[in-house]
Amino acid sequence: MTNILRFKIMSTERVSDDRRIHVYDMMNQRNLSFNFDSLKRSHERLNSEEELSQFLNTKKYKIEHGFYDKEGHVS
Repeated sequence: MTNILRFKIMSTERVSDDRRIHVYDMMNQRNLSFNFDSLKRSHERLNSEEELSQFLNTKKYKIEHGFYDKEGHVS
């Protein structure tokens, strides 16, 4: 069985004490933008977006350290 990539992080940006994440959902062909800390606090959204939550958890270190920032950091 092969794993199909569903989400791709397009970029992140520092907003106050949080990070704004811009993700592309390849399955639904749409862009998503949200604040990382807000997503973690919103349990109902996390439950409905479980696959997104799992994806972001695997990228958490890189998100928090700016690897996807628009300034050119890319993993």
